Amino acid sequence: MNTAQNSSHVDRFQSSQAARKFYLEHLTELLRDSRLISDSAISAMIGGCGIYFDEMMNKRRQGSFEEEVRGLTSSRISLVGDDDLELDIRLDNLCNRLIESTSVPLWKTHLRFATILGRPDLPKNDNPVGPRGVTQGLHDLFSAAGASSLEKKFELLERIEVSLLTSLPGIYGQLDDFLQSIGVEVTQPPIASVQPPSRTPAAKPEPRLSASPVMPGAGEHPASATHALLSQGALDNLMFRLDQMERGQQNSLDFLTATSPKLETLIPELFGETGSNEETAPLVLQSDALGIPANSLEGQAIDLTGRFFNNLFSDPAIPGVLKETVAKLQVRVARIAVRDRSLYTRADHPCRQLIDRMATLLFGLPPTVPASHPVCRQLIETCDRLRQDNAGDASAFALAAAELEAQIGARHQKIFEAAAPYHPFLRQLDRREQADREIGEYYARLHLDSLPELLRNFLVQDWKRLLERAWFEQGQGGPAWQERTETLNALVWSFRPKADGEQRRALAQKLPGVLQAIKDGMETLGIAAETQTRILDACFELQTRALRPNGSEPPPPVGASVALAEVHQGHGIRQLSIGLLEAGNRALHTIDYQLPPATEGRNPVFSAGEWMEIKVDDVDQQLCLCLQSASTGRCLFFNPETDLALAIHPQLLAEQLKKGSARHLGQPGLFATLLSRISAS
Repeated sequence: MNTAQNSSHVDRFQSSQAARKFYLEHLTELLRDSRLISDSAISAMIGGCGIYFDEMMNKRRQGSFEEEVRGLTSSRISLVGDDDLELDIRLDNLCNRLIESTSVPLWKTHLRFATILGRPDLPKNDNPVGPRGVTQGLHDLFSAAGASSLEKKFELLERIEVSLLTSLPGIYGQLDDFLQSIGVEVTQPPIASVQPPSRTPAAKPEPRLSASPVMPGAGEHPASATHALLSQGALDNLMFRLDQMERGQQNSLDFLTATSPKLETLIPELFGETGSNEETAPLVLQSDALGIPANSLEGQAIDLTGRFFNNLFSDPAIPGVLKETVAKLQVRVARIAVRDRSLYTRADHPCRQLIDRMATLLFGLPPTVPASHPVCRQLIETCDRLRQDNAGDASAFALAAAELEAQIGARHQKIFEAAAPYHPFLRQLDRREQADREIGEYYARLHLDSLPELLRNFLVQDWKRLLERAWFEQGQGGPAWQERTETLNALVWSFRPKADGEQRRALAQKLPGVLQAIKDGMETLGIAAETQTRILDACFELQTRALRPNGSEPPPPVGASVALAEVHQGHGIRQLSIGLLEAGNRALHTIDYQLPPATEGRNPVFSAGEWMEIKVDDVDQQLCLCLQSASTGRCLFFNPETDLALAIHPQLLAEQLKKGSARHLGQPGLFATLLSRISAS
């Protein structure tokens, strides 16, 4: 921007006098509103601030970068008494705190006074309304108030400094608006002015706002001489530009609701599910567009932040409402990146935690979810509160991240409650697995592999249904279970050759009762009469052979594994690897083993509230883990947005996670995921 052209449109003297009057009047109001000091003391302080204003306006010499970074202390080096030196140190400390708390609005006024004076190189310490003038006025206040001792001066200072720290930023903001209203434009000093970091300790500058970030893939240490550092003035101007950019971005995003109630609450029909879901065009951050050298540390921070957000905006899997909400924070994140080197290296940085939790809060929602969704409204409101925070530092992000963490916990609790009706389904699956395991172990001890196929199928499939019914009704200790197993034990015993007459007599006595119990069981099962006859004939043939004195021993069993496998090939939904349990208007998808694995306490343990992406009917579904069974480890997942519930065996889930057919959502977090894409590109 051309300073000469800007300054020609305004009368410098009139503008400076108007600014002087506006500043001193508002400073007077600040002091009177505090009700901490007398009117005479206020007049003395305002007089001192006015003298400082006039001195800076009449000061014509140009400053240097070294003067800027030395700050206040270099201007007050003199031979003074201990009390005066202690007071100067205290006032310098207050001045530094005022500069820090008013950095952006103060810098705006500085750029406008540079226009009034026609001095684009005006040192920041020569700002006529800067905190140095306030501390100079405090000396006059002490004299007017009769504070002769150091203790009384400190007492007065303690009474007024809180009011100054709280209200002075607002005065600078109002002064900036006033100067703009009378036609004073801002001067844009050459922001590309850089200073290479010196290797000599003597040339080390004072602590700065900037802390160089470590860039992924940069290939160089931050202290490398190839990385330039912006001068303090250029850095302040960069922060001013980012602030203006953020303000302009907020105006464009919020112009409909900036001074009025939310339109969603006034006209909800316009923001329903059928409303437009178009995304706002994202802002693009680039160092060259801001006039920042790309090889400077600040330029690298700006470019890395721009690339990070461009990756976020271009990811189709990220919901549009999340993109729009995070877009509002882009400039604020860039400001933190310029100041804080740890943003791109610290996994627990508050800014990173906030973006990760923003993504976590929206897990399970479709990419096209509207902003009117209750969860989205929570996210947007939290983001809006963060944007209203004037500091915008890492602590503000930490508070917002904690707020989101509470919202995530509350949402999980609602999902757990919504999944509670599926708990009986899970208990049913657990009982069926336990029944399968115990019945299978019982059959394995019988060694039925050598029996004819017809008879073996009847025992391991049909008779097993009677055992299951007895198990579910009364368990293994119940009379029905005892009756069914005793009948089966006696039948299998009747097939074995009898070595002596006593055993044959015992068989002859038991046989009618055993066959009648088998006949009754087949009637209960509803087996066809023809099939019953064939089964009884097969039994009679084996028992007749066993009664013969020279009856041969049947072939030795080939092992329990075949019988056990056949037991578990029976009928029923519990045997399916992929199934569905239904009751009323609820349905539970199941993904399970056909054979229950021997866990022996080795089941993987997962945490309630984990979100995973799992294939259900060949479709990737985002589901929240609501419960893991204590007895079998079986996991119950649910997503209220799709009304889909799933039960899956923990070992099977662990296998899918290992193979990649299922995955944890949020591991790694969204921030780290996008950052890794930048490193890989």
